[in-house]
Amino acid sequence: METAKQKKEIEAARREKLRREKPLVYEKIIRLDERFQAGMATPVVDICYNRACNLKCRHCFTTRFTKKDRSLSPPDMKRFADEAHEIGLCQLVLSGGEPLILKDLEEVIAALQPDKFHLSMSTNGYFLTPEMARNLKTWGLDKVKISIDDFDERMHNDNRRNDNAYEKAMAALFNARDAGLSVVIQTCITHENCRTDRTIQMAKFAQENGFVVDVMIAHAVGEWEGRHDMLIDEADAAYMREVHRQYPSLHRDTFPTYGIDRGCGSVQSNLHLTQYGDILPCGFIHISLGSIFEESLAAILERGMSIRHFKEYNPLCLSGEDRYFIEKYMAKFYGKPLPVHWTEVFGEEDFVR
Repeated sequence: METAKQKKEIEAARREKLRREKPLVYEKIIRLDERFQAGMATPVVDICYNRACNLKCRHCFTTRFTKKDRSLSPPDMKRFADEAHEIGLCQLVLSGGEPLILKDLEEVIAALQPDKFHLSMSTNGYFLTPEMARNLKTWGLDKVKISIDDFDERMHNDNRRNDNAYEKAMAALFNARDAGLSVVIQTCITHENCRTDRTIQMAKFAQENGFVVDVMIAHAVGEWEGRHDMLIDEADAAYMREVHRQYPSLHRDTFPTYGIDRGCGSVQSNLHLTQYGDILPCGFIHISLGSIFEESLAAILERGMSIRHFKEYNPLCLSGEDRYFIEKYMAKFYGKPLPVHWTEVFGEEDFVR
């Protein structure tokens, strides 16, 4: 088991590598604690450049978004990256859909200016061959987040509706590691699969191979809209804390990171940019805070931070764990064209005075 000293040594080594490879990014990241103490939001922005995907997962959360006339383009990404850098943001994630099927992937990554950001990619791993992994590293990517829904091959493949999905994802982990990329396993934890040996097996596997398990708890949105039975409960959350104690490789976004405890990271430490330019508090709260085609990122972020649910500390994940927020606010967008505008959900009482 990793000791606290070992974890600090690993983190120090990662930061030193970042300092050598991306000094501009390093300078921003070392100021994160200072910004947090000053109450400044520094979100990681998840960018759904395109919803196109080669799989049809049972839990997909992007299927109900309304198609709009204008979609993101490389020039939009360049302008967005300029604005993000200007306000001190330092981490971007390219997601989808499935980014590895994009014909203009190299151009998109270049537009995001890898020298200014720690760049990650969320992928199902199906097309993450050794050659592609090396390309991603050459193009400036730092990390890949590969989705593995369950440590049971049959269950993963059933959820992904593809008999080869598990084998491809597992191979992708090692292809990425061999190319020098940091590797994260993204897994979806539900009330059904949380307290099982498979959760422990995945955490143990990750720790033994130098990977990290990033837990995405179930959300009652997308294909699971209204499925509150899939949401974790207090016992599930306690179970994950215990697994984390045994295997620190397993981590939730509500756990403290680098000594900073933000609780729910919506707006404060996470934003989601849709294919059509809308900024959401996170990928699972389908409420638009504004469009980058109409306003600056700084103005949209300021609006988000003026809403008390995002400004104030909450130890629970708002979108997947806080039943009050889910039932009072998220339920307002159920069955509607997505995303809904913030004025349809929040009233005057929801803003910080």
